[in-house]
Amino acid sequence: MKVAKRLIYSLLIGLAVGAVVAALSPGVFWRGWLAAGFLSWLSAFFLWSVWSWAGAGKTLAWMVALAFLLRLGIGMAVSLALPVYGHDEPTQKAGYLFFDAYKRDQESWGMVLSKSSFIDALYMEFDTDQYGGLLVLGGMVYSYLSPDAHRPFLVLILGAFTAALGVPFFWRAVRQRWNISLANLAGWILVSYPDGIFFGASQMREPFLIGLSCVAFWAVVEWAHKKREAILAFMLSTAGMAVFSSRVFLAVMAVLAVWFWLEYLLPRSKAWRIAGILGLIVAGLGLLFVIGDWLRSVAWYDLRLTVLDSGRWQEALNQIQGWMKTPVLIGYGLTQPVLPAAIAYPTVWIWKVIAILRAAGWYALAPFLLYAVYTSFKIQVPADRRVLLWSAIAVMIWIIVSSARAGGDQWDNPRYRSLFLPWMALLAAWAVQHALATRDLWLVRWLLVEAIFLAYLTHWYFTRYFQWSGRMPFWRMIAWILGLSALVLSSGWLWDAWRWWRKRRSQ
Repeated sequence: MKVAKRLIYSLLIGLAVGAVVAALSPGVFWRGWLAAGFLSWLSAFFLWSVWSWAGAGKTLAWMVALAFLLRLGIGMAVSLALPVYGHDEPTQKAGYLFFDAYKRDQESWGMVLSKSSFIDALYMEFDTDQYGGLLVLGGMVYSYLSPDAHRPFLVLILGAFTAALGVPFFWRAVRQRWNISLANLAGWILVSYPDGIFFGASQMREPFLIGLSCVAFWAVVEWAHKKREAILAFMLSTAGMAVFSSRVFLAVMAVLAVWFWLEYLLPRSKAWRIAGILGLIVAGLGLLFVIGDWLRSVAWYDLRLTVLDSGRWQEALNQIQGWMKTPVLIGYGLTQPVLPAAIAYPTVWIWKVIAILRAAGWYALAPFLLYAVYTSFKIQVPADRRVLLWSAIAVMIWIIVSSARAGGDQWDNPRYRSLFLPWMALLAAWAVQHALATRDLWLVRWLLVEAIFLAYLTHWYFTRYFQWSGRMPFWRMIAWILGLSALVLSSGWLWDAWRWWRKRRSQ
């Protein structure tokens, strides 16, 4: 009876959402309503079912509903606004946030018009989807549900659904492993992080990969309690990731493999530890073999583009010689999107709002990640220390790789970075809880370091774009930022050393 009731109510919700989507889509209304209503009905039913399985709490219900509605609603709103208020170029005139989404979606619709084989597409090389997964998914949706008209919002429904589907899995895993308050905080970060929303509000791979990563994460955490369910969920979610991106699949598998070893194998006998270490070494070498050459080639290419596309960076980098250019550009990528630049840069209002929200989200999250990396090795409980320290290391490695891969680009760099959003959300939530529980001043120090960085960058960008006087030379500004930040951090280390000395003396 409960299932029947859920089906009926989900159908009503799906028809309501489908009516809105169809009214804002091209083509005949009733055909669009049937297509969008069908996908929305399935989305509502499965999200409701997974929410009920995960705990059926009010907070989780709000998370799941907002995760779906924010991505679908913002995706449709931006798609309708860009042709009117965006820049005069093909991607935005067609209503797409990203060039990749525009080209991939056009190719999906082209497959329908040309009656191409979906199976063959998985082995073909396209401009924007070398894996073929999202391309084929879009083609199947248009072919079977919308052959009369190109309705891009249908793919948005699937992306929003997959992103929202990951929320209850992630929330339940964190609650099971730690506590409900940490699960709530981490869940809200996962749902509301701006880049997670904007990349999920377009026809991109990110919402699918992030949602499926959450399912795989739950499977690893729950393996000791529900082996069959965990194995099935892990196999399905990782297979889905492999279809959308084999390299992201390998990266997530590496993170989860180490987590599994730290959680279940390391505490066992010495033989299990040795076997785990050997397995991780083999897996790590295999991963480097698969992606090493690719990473080196694309990193060099993207770093080169950053220099060529920015006269300001050409001028700044001309003052640096040799190997220092690459780490400087990677450091530049870590700061993207730069909040002061987003505020000061002159552009149309819709992109100004998007840029400020994205940059504000990153700069709100970054100090908590730095604090988590710095503090995780001090955790008293060994089991928690192992997995959180590994999460911190993995996130930092991935963020640096993303900066190298994207060459400091304000879109691709955060896009790759956002693929590890579940672990970033977990670390940030843990950092907040730990700092409040221990009254740790180190979080304040990392926030102060970011405030110094933003203050100098704000002055530098405002004097540049608003033609104010007193603009500081770039490298002198960097020297002041590094010097004051070092002063803040060193004062903290001295304070900790003095407290340690007093404690030893009193014993």
